[in-house]
Amino acid sequence: MMVRIALRSDSPPGPLGRLGATAGALLATGVVTLLGALLFLAPTMAEIVLLFGINAILVIGFQVFVGNTGIVSFGHVAFMAVGAYAGGIAAMPVIDKEVVLPDLPGALAGFEVGFLPALLVGGAAAALLALLTGPALMRLSGAAASIATLGLLIIVSNVLAQATPLTRGPQSLFGVPENTTFIGVYASLAVMVVLSAWFKWSAAGLRARAVRDQPAAAEAAGVSVLRSRLWAFVLSAFITGVAGALYAQLLTAFSPGSFYIPQLVLVIAMAIVGGVGGISGALLGTAVITVINEVLRKVESGVSVAGAEIHAPSGISFAALGVALILMLRWRPSGLLGASEVQFEPRAPATEQGAARAAGEEAPAVTTDRPTAEATAEE
Repeated sequence: MMVRIALRSDSPPGPLGRLGATAGALLATGVVTLLGALLFLAPTMAEIVLLFGINAILVIGFQVFVGNTGIVSFGHVAFMAVGAYAGGIAAMPVIDKEVVLPDLPGALAGFEVGFLPALLVGGAAAALLALLTGPALMRLSGAAASIATLGLLIIVSNVLAQATPLTRGPQSLFGVPENTTFIGVYASLAVMVVLSAWFKWSAAGLRARAVRDQPAAAEAAGVSVLRSRLWAFVLSAFITGVAGALYAQLLTAFSPGSFYIPQLVLVIAMAIVGGVGGISGALLGTAVITVINEVLRKVESGVSVAGAEIHAPSGISFAALGVALILMLRWRPSGLLGASEVQFEPRAPATEQGAARAAGEEAPAVTTDRPTAEATAEE
């Protein structure tokens, strides 16, 4: 049996199909990583490449929840903030904590971990927040749920700004070691892609999309609306928290204001442009918006064209994000790729196809799963 690369939006059939879908997502990640490695060699591009990888993880975390549940979240940056503070404080050397955070509780003051454990701490802290707040938030639907997640962002931002012994309040937390590397970012991206692909094609992901597409039918078939949304919420929070911990160990200094509306707008723009329904779309959208942002920032600084110096107005990059969102929502609301994913799928050999045509029959075709809601309702 031969395989081919295809773009599919339906559920892949059987274990091999799910493996092919995961492998396809990894292939897309590999292409992104290869391009990033080539650009990383240029000194001026190193930080941009690292930020791109972190933003890609952020958007994938956003996609895991929004793409599978249909609830637009305005609060995911709160999980990034929690992951950044938890991972940053965990990675900070004990001797620096005595100076920067002298009032830190004893258990945390003597706690110091390396790069990878710090990522897990950041992800776990964000997942715990989602687990605690999810049972209340996930009972809501539509605009009410979206506004509630925005409320979560506002609450978390204010708590971080007031928790002076833990975060230095509104002042910048500094002293976090600069541990984030190219390998660390893109290895984390690959792992998060596998996690999101596993969830999307698992029974839990099917149930979440069943509730998204046909909530009444799914609930009548015994699917728990709260539970199906909650697992997606917790997993997406974990992925977003890992991105926050990476971000903290890249910047080394940050404040609660680093995780607020501007960061939220960036994540939403990347998700919408690429297609909020798919992992491949998350990667593509992140790449497109990153390129647009960097080109416009260079124009803001001034570029020479045919001997003429051109300066764009300050802040034009955010105006471009708004224009990109309007254009995408008007002309292609599902995004560039929609819910389509890069996948490996089996293909019948050419000899079998030729024999089938000679016999007047159609060549063996790969069967696809039934629609998500229908398949899940019958489980």
